[in-house]
Amino acid sequence: MAERLKLAIIGDPHLAVPRGEPDHRLEVDPGRKLHGLSVELLTATIDEINAAGGVDATLVLGDLTRDSEVFNHEVAREQLARLAMPFYLVAGNHDNVRRRAKGVSYPDEPRLDRQGFQEFYRGAGLPGDTTRYAVELPGGVVLVVLDSNCTLAELKLIKGGLKRQDHGWVSQSQRRWLHHVLGNIRQVGRLPLVAVHHSVTVQSPAEHPGHPLYGFFDFWRIHDAEPLRKVLARHRVPLVLSGHLHAQSAGRQGGVLNLVTAASVSYPHAWRLLTVTDDAIHVESHPLRSIPSCADLQEQSRSWLSEGMGEMIEQASRRIPMLSRLSSGLREFIIATEWWPRFCDGTLAGFRVPAALVPEGNKVTTALYGRVVKLLNQYGTWKNRYPDPNALTIPLSAD
Repeated sequence: MAERLKLAIIGDPHLAVPRGEPDHRLEVDPGRKLHGLSVELLTATIDEINAAGGVDATLVLGDLTRDSEVFNHEVAREQLARLAMPFYLVAGNHDNVRRRAKGVSYPDEPRLDRQGFQEFYRGAGLPGDTTRYAVELPGGVVLVVLDSNCTLAELKLIKGGLKRQDHGWVSQSQRRWLHHVLGNIRQVGRLPLVAVHHSVTVQSPAEHPGHPLYGFFDFWRIHDAEPLRKVLARHRVPLVLSGHLHAQSAGRQGGVLNLVTAASVSYPHAWRLLTVTDDAIHVESHPLRSIPSCADLQEQSRSWLSEGMGEMIEQASRRIPMLSRLSSGLREFIIATEWWPRFCDGTLAGFRVPAALVPEGNKVTTALYGRVVKLLNQYGTWKNRYPDPNALTIPLSAD
């Protein structure tokens, strides 16, 4: 089979350069984003891609920086310039000016909004003067990039306003543009790949309205994504590439396959290699094994991630009267199940909570843990329905 294209993919780098030591503003959600190691992690990822050989282009799926600070973008542009092949950028929600609580932001540091981002990366990741574009890659492949983010000014016109700064939208005008571009691509016999920061399909059962955890995960995918999926399906787009979730995941909905790549800043620190041949797209995942300051990166980062999720569960349960007295136990239980690391590294299919981990107690305790176990096991059952996100092959139709 003839090989047409090799495309490397990097998930959310979230670069955060310390502005003094110690700098507590580098870490906002413990264990999830390793801001203090972010530059080292991106450096190692770029080194691996350069060493892989034969890579035609690299795609970075957005959230280049902590909160779009100019000094972090300067380091991002400098690092990405080290890639030995052309690279292309997707804008993420952290690539816009954001609102942060006092103590976790840099109030005196200039930050880039959409226009500033477009100007800063023009000719260095953006082929033109917009974050919505199409670019020809080798092998008759065309990469189409969408911008699913809102500026602060745009958010003020949306219900929920600034509280929804992490959410995704694709406007009707952008869908019309996409329909026109995809039609032209197919008319001249090219193969389209689409990239957008937020997901276009559900990636977990908690994203369905009515699910007990819906309020925690409704920001993952693009709101009102069905019209967008219809455009993608109509033009037979074989694969949509996304970031944002910091997880290895694959979702299929409305005839659209959406592949999510984990963040370089978070466990499992994996980059992907897509190889397009005449009859299929082959996906490989490459988790970083070590960096100079952390020789056992996978083991250590997995532990940090699990502990961080445990802390979040404990804090949330303390605010619920029925769960407050169980908060510490829930924290240890969630950590022991390794449910969240397995979601993030894409190995959650078939997951079941080992019965031995469920603590014994009175009727109330037993009922509460039973409900938690049911929710966690639901993820394992749900993921069984979808492809393995770490190694998959997507057949291409012969049209």
